[in-house]
Amino acid sequence: MPRKKREFLNIKDSNLARKATGLPFFDDDEVEVLEQELPVDFTRFLNWFKSKKLKNSNEMYCLILYDVENNKIRRVLAKFLEKQGCIRLQKSVFFAQVHRKLYKEIKEIVTELQSCYENNDTIIMLPVGEDMLNSINCIGKNFDFELLTQNKHTIIF
Repeated sequence: MPRKKREFLNIKDSNLARKATGLPFFDDDEVEVLEQELPVDFTRFLNWFKSKKLKNSNEMYCLILYDVENNKIRRVLAKFLEKQGCIRLQKSVFFAQVHRKLYKEIKEIVTELQSCYENNDTIIMLPVGEDMLNSINCIGKNFDFELLTQNKHTIIF
């Protein structure tokens, strides 16, 4: 489902909203100077930047890819990754935004799982930087990485 496009407030409306809510605001003279000095695109960028929640430095993105021959082990691995909050992109590819501690735990458990039996399986856990994530090109089925990387909102009844 496509997201609604946000309407950006101009500096004057933003200042009035800040004033009404009791937040620090500019004087009318300062607002006029700001409106003359800032280009429209830059103002939109500032509004976008302020609306973004900064990611915690302990959180990271990673891709988990595997080639497991045994059906039972493959099923156990997939269910485990889903329980850890990983999102399945393809049958053997998962994407996750996890805390660094959870990443290490997943790595240890997956390593232990693979060492339990003789195999020629491959499991790759690839940390992905935010800058690299933004430059991913997807040919075929298109994934919305912005949707995957946003904070999840949960409503509990």
